[in-house]
Amino acid sequence: MKVKMDWVAKALAVTWLSVLPFAHSAAVKVATPVELKYTGYTATSADGGAGKFGSGLESTFGAGYLTSIAREGNPADIFWQQGMNNEMISFMIYGIADASNISGGTQGQKLFNVGCTNAAFGCDGKIHLDFYLDKAVGGTNPGFAGTDGLKASDRTAFNRFGAMTDGVLLMSLTFDVGIVTEDDPTTAFDERTATFFQDVSNITLPATGSGRFFASCVAGILCPTFDTNGQNKGLSDFHAVNTLTAVDPNSGEGKNGWGGRNADPIASAMLLPEPGSVMLMVLGLAGAGLALRRR
Repeated sequence: MKVKMDWVAKALAVTWLSVLPFAHSAAVKVATPVELKYTGYTATSADGGAGKFGSGLESTFGAGYLTSIAREGNPADIFWQQGMNNEMISFMIYGIADASNISGGTQGQKLFNVGCTNAAFGCDGKIHLDFYLDKAVGGTNPGFAGTDGLKASDRTAFNRFGAMTDGVLLMSLTFDVGIVTEDDPTTAFDERTATFFQDVSNITLPATGSGRFFASCVAGILCPTFDTNGQNKGLSDFHAVNTLTAVDPNSGEGKNGWGGRNADPIASAMLLPEPGSVMLMVLGLAGAGLALRRR
């Protein structure tokens, strides 16, 4: 998707592109299939929309860390991994509203989600997934359990979550329609308009199951690298098929307000010179890291 960048992002892009070995060459860039792997946790939103279908209130949100970016089908061919160059990438997912549910699926409930619309809470009708770069050592990268762990109640705004969103914005994704291709005539909601589909054991947390979505990068200094439109019949940049595992309310994570653990990869493609070079991600993020040191 076409991305608009503010002047700060443009300056950063020029900074790290200028040091790439191919920056001044006529190398042709090709879309290289990759997988972004992550782990994180999901919680019930204070907006009160969990299980309230059609209310427009946010039902859940989450946060976590990216662990690696590797070539699809060859996990040993790593473009980036957690800790490389003293880098950490955190994420926040937010704006999820419950639109409809239908009994069935492999877990018992098919849950259809859209972007929340409660403007007073900050909702804008979209589901968001934002990635931020921070330092591994010397940065703020909390865990999710224990008294020092990140609590769901630590959220400070619709799109802000303390240490998880205090770095340099790498990518901001919004979810796209297309993940559900058929409408169920027995419901008032047109399931084809859902931007997030979940097959879960329960309509509220804690729950176990899976989720799927398409998404496009709309902001952030890495958007040009992932702007390939390689998913969803050319309409999206990313395709995720993720797992959800219920969190024990008595566990350290559960006591901090987390109800589900999310994991598994997001498929996408990176625009790399031919042959593909790992230096794109290494030097690209290192350039963004300059901004971290100057903050």
